Order: sequence, then structure tokens, then C-alpha cells
Amino acid sequence: TTEPKMFVFVSALSLAALNYQTAHLATQFGTSAYHHPPAPHHKQKYHHCHSPKMWHEPCGHCSMWFQRMQPGRGYNIPSLPRRTYMMAGSSPTVIDSDFKLAVSLLVLGPLILYVPWLFGGFFVALGILLLVQTLRIRFVFDDDSLEVQSIDLLAGGSLERTGENFAVGGDNRWAYSTFVNWEFFPSYDLPILVYFKEVQTPEDKWQVGPGKWANGEAALAKGAVAGQVHFFPCIANAEQLKKEFEARGCAKL
Repeated sequence: TTEPKMFVFVSALSLAALNYQTAHLATQFGTSAYHHPPAPHHKQKYHHCHSPKMWHEPCGHCSMWFQRMQPGRGYNIPSLPRRTYMMAGSSPTVIDSDFKLAVSLLVLGPLILYVPWLFGGFFVALGILLLVQTLRIRFVFDDDSLEVQSIDLLAGGSLERTGENFAVGGDNRWAYSTFVNWEFFPSYDLPILVYFKEVQTPEDKWQVGPGKWANGEAALAKGAVAGQVHFFPCIANAEQLKKEFEARGCAKL
């Protein structure tokens, strides 16, 4: 009679509210807490939040970070920045190309071709090289590593591995856990070179190229950490690179 009808109505209303809350969480954080429940050791993170601010804290048992919800939600959910929050096995993040460096050199070269012409010609040649590399090279962040991949411009544009590193050998792929530092030169606001140092490469290769200075006694005395040095022209979106380095937990001095 009246009581069964009231029970059905309340049950339907509760189910609708639950579905709305789940959809709201998925929309706000770019993933679904409904389809990806946290690990058992994350349960202690689910507690009432009285703070009006959003803040992050590490799990303590794994690499997951938690973000407090709005006041009164009553629980937290695991979170990373919306673009870079990835569950295991999800698609890797490919950084967008950035043509500013190549185009700047192409414009600068002709302007100084006459004073002297050889100097300007160098910049034109370098600009053309960087233009081609910007079209070809992609920096790919997957679940556990950064990898440099390339696109075959004549074969449909599919991503493929670049083979061994020309300077120290080994794949052009480095685990985030092996990073000891990364930086933009001369600065993040004017990124011409991207630098990172890792300890995945065998130690006998660390002195190759600029490594002899980056791992020298003077550098180590100033707080540097020994490792293999890598530089590459900033031919990818610097803002996206920075966000990925931070989101993946790459160490930075």
C-alpha cells in the first residue's frame, strides 16, 4: 500500500542522487572514481573534510596523491592534474610540438646574412634542421617512462621508436624513478634547451659530453647529483613538459 510505494520512491531517489554524484566526480576530475575504485590501503584517506581549500597529500604506501574535495563532501579521491591523471594501462601522453625555436632561427638567419653571411647561413641551416625535427620528434610520457619517439613523415605519420641513443647507447627511454634533476635553459619563460639527468644509463657513460662538467667535483660540491646528462632543443610544448615532469614525480633539485 502506502509504505511500499514510499519505499520504492525513496530508493529511486537515492539511486538517482548516487548516479549524479558519480557523474559529477567523473566530470570534475577527467576520470571516473566509480569505475576505478581506490586500492585497499587508500581507505584511511576517506574522511570528512572541513577545510574550504583544495590541497594534495601523498598516500604514503604508493605513488598516488589525494586531493581534498569541497567542504562537506565527506571523503577524498585520488587525483593528479586533470590532463595527466592516468590509471595503469591507459593511453600515453604525447607532448604537442612547438615551432617557436625553429621559426625564430629561420627569421633571425636572413636578418644577419649580410653581417656576415656565414653567421646568418648557420642560423638558417640550424632553423631548417630544427623545423624538420619539430615535425618528426615526439616526447611521450607513458605509465612509467619518458620516451623519445619519431614520426615517419612519408609513411602515414605513425609513432615509432627512435632506436639507440647516438651518444651513450641504449633506448631513448628513461624511467621516471631514475630522474635526479630536470630544468629549462636559460629559463622556463624562455625555453631554448630542455635538460634532465638520470641514473638509468650505466655509470661508465656519465662522463660523456657535458657530463664531465655536470658530474665534476665543483658541481657535486654545489649540490648536484651524479648521473647521465641529456639536453635537447625545446621543440615541444614547455608548459606540457613541465606539467608531465611534475605529475610523474620526476625528481628536481
